[in-house]
Amino acid sequence: MKFTVDATEETKSIRSVVAAPKFESGLDFFVNKLGFKIVMISPADNPNYAILNKDQFTIALDKSAKAQPVFIEIPIEDQSLIGTDLTGPNGTRVEYVPVVKRQNQVSDLQPIVHISRANDTQWVHGRAGMSYRSLTGNHNEISVASQIRIKGSGKVDDWVHYHDVSFQTLFCIKGSAKLVYEDQGEPFMFKEGDCILQPPGIRHRVLESFDDLEVIEVTSPADHATFSDFNMELPNSTVAHTRNFNGQQFTHDTPNSREAATYRDSTSMTAYRTSIGEASGNQGWVKEIYSHAKKEKILTPTSIGPEKPLSFFLWFVKQGSAQIEVEERKETLRSGDSICFPYGFLPSMEFSVLDHDSEFKVLEIGF
Repeated sequence: MKFTVDATEETKSIRSVVAAPKFESGLDFFVNKLGFKIVMISPADNPNYAILNKDQFTIALDKSAKAQPVFIEIPIEDQSLIGTDLTGPNGTRVEYVPVVKRQNQVSDLQPIVHISRANDTQWVHGRAGMSYRSLTGNHNEISVASQIRIKGSGKVDDWVHYHDVSFQTLFCIKGSAKLVYEDQGEPFMFKEGDCILQPPGIRHRVLESFDDLEVIEVTSPADHATFSDFNMELPNSTVAHTRNFNGQQFTHDTPNSREAATYRDSTSMTAYRTSIGEASGNQGWVKEIYSHAKKEKILTPTSIGPEKPLSFFLWFVKQGSAQIEVEERKETLRSGDSICFPYGFLPSMEFSVLDHDSEFKVLEIGF
């Protein structure tokens, strides 16, 4: 349709065509039942076409259109309306949904142990050219742990975004990346051995990756929303390193900032605790654990178990190998292997490190 006068912006926007063989009742449904506004209607004496708009969503109600009925989701905060289904006279289906849809919550998951082998794994393609390997086995809504890689070096096809999470941390195990975060100043290099606490809602972007970047990422909950922010440019003008994001602070932890301590009751392993625990408000922690045993030394087994139940626990072997005993069986963990308790880690589920070589290095993440 060509206009002689200037048309409104809504008439110039992309829109969905809704067939309305019963035009008057269809118009009544959208305007009086759903709250759409009439942007344009034609002809005035016996209308058969209208452009309607609600919350930046535009439709063309067309009496002569040969289109299938549409399905519309309307996000709403009123819990009493969520799940309500409506059907219009032209077959249009409408459902009221939460502002952020989540997967169905499963509350009766039984704690399990999952061992992931580096030589027997599947990589799947994710966003921005990244490949993902699951370290938790089957998908669950409690948490997700992934090994993420970007081959080669170059710019990353990423954009400014943020996550609706309660805990999210990243540890660089290979290569490096140039990152930029809201209120954290100029872009910086995220290098091998570095760890980041990514608090809920912080805007960020991956700019470049180098030398076959590999990262371990742990996030809770697994089923979380990622939002784009097209209005923010990073770096932004504000620098506020101590800003609180939903009870947490961004932190970029580097190896030279960590202090060594004996790991549990081990006589052969040293732990280097990161600042992730403090930055996250004790939502979770990240440690690097190194062997300090000599090759000829006979090792005393070390028990690994929580004093009280945890929601999640992961060991990812960065280097070397170790023999463990878990669920009354012996397993050997080598570089790239992991052991994970994705549905909870109970005191009764403890495992033991029976032996490890002098090169053994493992990343520990829990909450």
